Amino acid sequence: MIYLAKQKNWALWCLRVACLAGLLAGSPAAFGLATPPVLRKDLKKDFGAVGDGKTNDQAAFEKAAAFFNGRAQTPAGATGSAELRIPKGVYLVGRQDSAGKGADLLRLVGCRNLTVVGDDSATTEIRYAQGLRYGSFDPVSRKPYEAPSAYFVDHNYSATGGTCVVLQGCDNISIRNLNLNGSSSSLVVGGHWGDTGIQLPADGIFVSDSRNIKLSQLALHHFGRDGIQVLNHLAKSIDDPNREGIVLENSTCNYNGRQGLSLTGVNGFRAVNCSFSHTGRIVPASTGKPLFSNPGAGVDVEPQDGFVTNVSLENCRFVDNAGQAIVSDWVDESHPSGTKNIVVSGGLLWGITNWSAWITQKGFLFRNCRIYGAFVHGCHAATAADATRFVGCTFEDRPYRGQAAYGPFTLHSDSHATRMSFTECRFVGTHNYLIHAIPAAMDTASLFHFRSCSFLYDYAQPPQGSYDKILGAVFSGTTVFQDGPHRTSRHRTDFMLGNGGATGTAVLRAPGSLQFLARNSYYLVLGGLEIGRSPARTRDAAEVVVGDGNALVINESPGKVPELYIGPTSRLTVKKGGSLEILRHTKVTIAGQLIVEDGAYFFCDPLTKIAATGKGQLRVGPKVIKTKHPTLRSTYY
Repeated sequence: MIYLAKQKNWALWCLRVACLAGLLAGSPAAFGLATPPVLRKDLKKDFGAVGDGKTNDQAAFEKAAAFFNGRAQTPAGATGSAELRIPKGVYLVGRQDSAGKGADLLRLVGCRNLTVVGDDSATTEIRYAQGLRYGSFDPVSRKPYEAPSAYFVDHNYSATGGTCVVLQGCDNISIRNLNLNGSSSSLVVGGHWGDTGIQLPADGIFVSDSRNIKLSQLALHHFGRDGIQVLNHLAKSIDDPNREGIVLENSTCNYNGRQGLSLTGVNGFRAVNCSFSHTGRIVPASTGKPLFSNPGAGVDVEPQDGFVTNVSLENCRFVDNAGQAIVSDWVDESHPSGTKNIVVSGGLLWGITNWSAWITQKGFLFRNCRIYGAFVHGCHAATAADATRFVGCTFEDRPYRGQAAYGPFTLHSDSHATRMSFTECRFVGTHNYLIHAIPAAMDTASLFHFRSCSFLYDYAQPPQGSYDKILGAVFSGTTVFQDGPHRTSRHRTDFMLGNGGATGTAVLRAPGSLQFLARNSYYLVLGGLEIGRSPARTRDAAEVVVGDGNALVINESPGKVPELYIGPTSRLTVKKGGSLEILRHTKVTIAGQLIVEDGAYFFCDPLTKIAATGKGQLRVGPKVIKTKHPTLRSTYY
């Protein structure tokens, strides 16, 4: 009897646990209730679409939208699931009134738990009709109108394309397996409208104040404005914990007029295996010139009266856009930045006629990206988390289909950014210079930080017109300047380090190594060089190596006394064929070792002051050549 009682108690306990689990999961089956069936609708069978590529199916889509919007107001729409199937076919769409105002195609408002699915994006196409108007047109003659003022926003003159799919105030929506074709090549394009280009609706998908949206296996192309725009205003602050769950997977947003993707308001967006390329490259027959509206980027991260936070762009392509591959511009720094935690990982950014990326907003991290063409600016950041950061990235001036990559450098940041950091990054020059990097402030925290980076000179011919410079940096780990595997040009390479306006702007921290190994290279250091000052651990060492065919020159600055400082666990070694010049008024403090090997060049100006402290040693080999290098020499004194 005791055994049977225990069995009953065990069974009752299991039943209670099962019921509680069902309650937590919201499962009707846990209470013996049938799961509500999914309401399934077919665009052809239920709403009269034809899909033959000839008949205009705009009315069928509008009818479907009206049905699901009406259902959203009922209890079934609030709790039940539904599906709109779009069978394979070519659905011709697009409707404008006499004034040129375009109608949205599938405008969903307040819908929940809805799936819109095509058979597949190769055979299910929604194609806009030819001859729709877009831009500014005279309201009387209906001819294209070019306003005399740069900023023009008179709606009486505007012709809009409408938006293919609108999600407004929706939750738990899935859209997949569709080809959305805006037919921009056949638009009748009018004059400009807005601040630049044509800033009027003509988008593939527009998401507004919606959550839990999944977009997958989509091709969104040839739209007058954006492939996709997300403009949510749900987040109450930049640190709002409630993510909105917008996901874009395995999709392409190519050949659009303004952007592949515009993120103008969202907290929680993820794009995986997508392409945002060739923006601004379509030439409509009506004008014979590209349909392009600024910024013309692959992706624009631009908060509009809100925030863009917690964004992840993974394994995506941003190639050959008329504007930047990625742009996020903090236009007015007197107002707070609206971005935070923007991560681009595994991306291919390729700028051919414009920068690969233009970033001034806060919180951008690039991880394992290939950045071809010049990156520009970086954020003026107060903290390391706000700064523009790069981990495992390659910067290279690689040509695209025979066309040179954009910019004279692979990275160009001139007195704009602070605290920008590079960890295990590669800078490869094949045609252009490597880097132009000048921090906006010269305190140690604001300097650019390079950890375990490599700078490769891989030239077949000399670049023209400038020289490389990092005018304020902290180095750590092993950083190497060396020849690339394809270098055939043996021209002299000039590189400037440090900043003449401040001391302590070229710093090697321990543990770390700075190796100058590329042949026929000249490095001018202004403001002094610190090697291993105040290591965090006594066993940490720092070393600078000047290899054969390299010259390191420490020069004074007007009104400044530069210091070459070598810490107690650190050393500076000049190899055979290398050269070290220490010019006048430089203070040399050797707490570790300064080693000049036989066959190296060593020039020390008589006005230089050298002092060894503690166990510091100056070791000069008996066969050192005590003069400047014959070809890698300074011309100052």
